[in-house]
Amino acid sequence: MPTRKHKLPKATRPKKFKLLLDTAFASPQVFRSSYKRANLKHVRYDFNLSPKSEDKHIYQLASETDRIVISQDLDFLKITKPKMAGVIIIPPYLSNEKIDQLICSSIRGKDPSDFKGKATKI
Repeated sequence: MPTRKHKLPKATRPKKFKLLLDTAFASPQVFRSSYKRANLKHVRYDFNLSPKSEDKHIYQLASETDRIVISQDLDFLKITKPKMAGVIIIPPYLSNEKIDQLICSSIRGKDPSDFKGKATKI
């Protein structure tokens, strides 16, 4: 007899992360595990921002859409504000596979509110 996966009651299910990839990253579908685990969007591919968009515009978009920015740009450390979008800073020069692993490991077992208004370097 096939086993059925039981869903957790809504109150006990962890909230799904809403993440926003900065312009330097590939499209969200490249990050397969993160794409499955989170609501992963890209500033260019999903929101049609220019590849030369300023960090403050990306941060504002993330705040307006209640997303956490994923970036390699340390300048986000300077513009992160309390009660606004959070930022996860990933080291540069990593493969897409390694970036995918880092994103998943940084959100696993956590709540999106843990990142609100904070810049987290991983």
